[in-house]
Amino acid sequence: MEGATAEETVSPPAEQAPRASGRRFDGRKAALWSGRLLISEGLIAFYVGLAISLVFNHRIVTHPKSLLTGGLGDPLLWVWELGWQHHWLTHGGDFWTSNQFYPAADNYAFGETLLGYLPFSVFAGDGQYANVFLYNLLFVFCFALAFAGAYLLAKQLGSNWQGALLAGVVWAWAPWRLSHIAHLNVLSTGGIALALWALAKGHGFTFRGERGETKPRWVVAGWLLAAWQVSIGWAIGLPFVYLMALVGIAIALYAWRLGRRMVIANVVGVVAFLGIVWWLVVPFLRVRSEYGFTRTWREVEVFSPPVNGLWTAPYETWVWLETFFNNEAALPQEGAGEMLLFPGLVVAVLGIAGLFLSAWTWRVRVFLGVFVAFNVLLSLGTTLFGGGLYWLFWNFLPGWDAMRTPGRMIMWVTLGLALLAAGLVTRLYRLIDENTRMARQVIAFYMMFPAFFALIEGIPRWQQVENPGIPPDVKQVFTTTKEPIALLPMDLWSNFKYQLWSTEGFPTTANGTASNYGPQFHDMQDSSATFPDKHSIDVFKRYGIRKVVVVKSMEGAVGILQRPTAGLPLTKVESNDVVVFTLG
Repeated sequence: MEGATAEETVSPPAEQAPRASGRRFDGRKAALWSGRLLISEGLIAFYVGLAISLVFNHRIVTHPKSLLTGGLGDPLLWVWELGWQHHWLTHGGDFWTSNQFYPAADNYAFGETLLGYLPFSVFAGDGQYANVFLYNLLFVFCFALAFAGAYLLAKQLGSNWQGALLAGVVWAWAPWRLSHIAHLNVLSTGGIALALWALAKGHGFTFRGERGETKPRWVVAGWLLAAWQVSIGWAIGLPFVYLMALVGIAIALYAWRLGRRMVIANVVGVVAFLGIVWWLVVPFLRVRSEYGFTRTWREVEVFSPPVNGLWTAPYETWVWLETFFNNEAALPQEGAGEMLLFPGLVVAVLGIAGLFLSAWTWRVRVFLGVFVAFNVLLSLGTTLFGGGLYWLFWNFLPGWDAMRTPGRMIMWVTLGLALLAAGLVTRLYRLIDENTRMARQVIAFYMMFPAFFALIEGIPRWQQVENPGIPPDVKQVFTTTKEPIALLPMDLWSNFKYQLWSTEGFPTTANGTASNYGPQFHDMQDSSATFPDKHSIDVFKRYGIRKVVVVKSMEGAVGILQRPTAGLPLTKVESNDVVVFTLG
């Protein structure tokens, strides 16, 4: 080679060349592989999503243990769930029978579980502040993962990076999602996009009518990612299970043409997916059988959004505040938080335009259009046509009769619109490039504007609240008491705080919050309204509660402590923060 030195061109004699060994560790190759992984397109997308999420959530980033987004309701439930997972990992015991709702068994399955986040709980600590820190970490993380997942999905399906950027922004920060700031289980949708991406990548599938290289390992990864997504919770997981069933049927129709390895990969993936889903569903079937938990059609009617919910943005959206798209007063007051379905003006306009101009094939566009319309009908519940479509799902799909909030199906509308919009952006780029002399760098810059404007729609105006520190005497009771206790007052908002505080020692309590409540809890909560009296004492003792703790700082505690106790079979000990009644 011209210009090369003798040193560069002369190879060592064959006898001096080192022998290759498949078992020998090649540090250079490992370093190159690690470097490529760190700068891979998927991780770069995650870094971008993480940077945006850090900015949008800057207050909890700077105060990760002392602030919470979404109020002192459901976020405290999620903090407790993460804490319970850590407690179980470090102390063992019966995972599904937690420290709440004594004496009900399998009470951890009374609602969502966030079980998919259990690996993160390994790194949590003990106490409320360590678990609030973990919750805030996952809150920031879930947006970044959703962004990266949708970016990769759109890119795999054939979008350019600008269209994929738009899809990622919409999937992570669509306006309707901002109304669910208290619902980590609803915000955690990254696994959906990642699972679909991995399956599409494994099958070499695109929306452009092309077939790429098949990769069996990615097929297995896709099914495992789908199982992980389901393990986060059923509110999002159950519809996803049925979508994966349709995906599985579609794969079965043609995967056999791709060869034995692809068939084996899909069989392994499906078996693993179904096995994990079955393992997850068993405890929920047990509690449903034991306690008879049911939803009523009346609840579906209450939570079914009106049509104008489709263009009503939540109060938490900065850009649409006090505009036509922020008229929450036009919605029913009961269940209004589940009726804010606005996916965003940018994605709605571009998604509809993408039906007519797109890089996708016409079959794909028809499919996506039908998919969007179908899920719009589902998301409106009983509002249109008497809820006939939702009624069919409710009556004939196992488990669907636990889905009382149709509005959350807007998630699938958002996904369909995002992919349609990505196809439009991809096609526009090509048209401008082919029909103008504009530099490609300039075209690429302008094609980022849809994602930019969609991101502006997703700028949140969240308010954070202070982590309510546990009173010292309550902590003393929690960390030293071994017997089951009941905490009064026993109302919903007090129970949220008790759950948070119970991460200090995890005492066994009759209190708790979840989607469902056992009859034992209802009996004790009803009787606590007159505590202390003979009836309430008898009820608590019937369920094995011999110690009742009244927390003075809670609203309603003064009324309890003013009631007479003379002649009742109990003793009480008072301290600065609590009054402890021991029932005789």
